[in-house]
Amino acid sequence: MPTATVVPNGDVTIGWDTIAPTTPTTHFTKIDEGTTTPDDLDYIETTTVEDVDEWNLGDTPANVSEVTQVVVNFRARITDASGTAFIRLELFHSGATAVTGNPQDVTIANLGGSGVGPTTVAKTWPALTLTKAQADSLTLRATFKGA
Repeated sequence: MPTATVVPNGDVTIGWDTIAPTTPTTHFTKIDEGTTTPDDLDYIETTTVEDVDEWNLGDTPANVSEVTQVVVNFRARITDASGTAFIRLELFHSGATAVTGNPQDVTIANLGGSGVGPTTVAKTWPALTLTKAQADSLTLRATFKGA
């Protein structure tokens, strides 16, 4: 089965508090590296519970007619020496239509030390039947659920 990688290519909602570097002010440019060369010097960050960031995902290749599974590789770190962070991921298409399999929760635990991470966690939305148009309209929402 063919696979394709798409990365964030636009901001939908900006709610997370901190970005680095501070310019440009877009959030998606801080998380658009894909899986082969993550850049840990640019990032988004929040400590506010229920803060939401949502991003458009790039278009699938021209030869894709149907998408049956989506895998999101979410890279996170926690800097609290003894904490755990909870992040909720949700996929939507065509505006606000939820993709089957929502939500997917990410837990990053620090079992001691000065911080954990960055850690990459893969979350899968299986058994989908998305048309190319629906796949090309995907957005990914990340909600910070607390630490």
